[in-house]
Amino acid sequence: MLIFSVLVLCSVFHQTQAQVYSPQLNGHFGNRIIYYPYGYYQGAVANGIAHGRGTFYFRDGSFYHGNFANGWWDGQGVLVSPYHGYLAGCWRQGQYNGNCSSSYNDDYKVERVIRDVQSDFPDNQAYTSVSPEGYNVKRIDPDTKMGRTLLGRYKSN
Repeated sequence: MLIFSVLVLCSVFHQTQAQVYSPQLNGHFGNRIIYYPYGYYQGAVANGIAHGRGTFYFRDGSFYHGNFANGWWDGQGVLVSPYHGYLAGCWRQGQYNGNCSSSYNDDYKVERVIRDVQSDFPDNQAYTSVSPEGYNVKRIDPDTKMGRTLLGRYKSN
């Protein structure tokens, strides 16, 4: 999964770069889907901005699942790459903030998240569906080359 194309979050589609936002959903609240050229967001929206629990699906089968605040990955969450593993912990305004008492602290919990997330995505031909059994479920240390590469490819800023 690390042989994914470099995903650049375009400011054209965001309130500010990398925030999950849809001007068409201004004034809307509740669970919504926001589409982008490189993936889509499905989850809680407050006034057109991702806010609460949600999942951002990247086109290559990777996804971030967890908390969003004002459009940013913020709070507990897990970034999962089907071929390389996952980074779990706390995020602050789109930046990995390190380990925390996250609900994604072990492989079993991440496997369950993968099954739940993969069974919940809508039919979207732009998204590569990877069978839950196809994911390499191993924790990646963010201080390794693999961890830095994964964070660099999918960072939320």
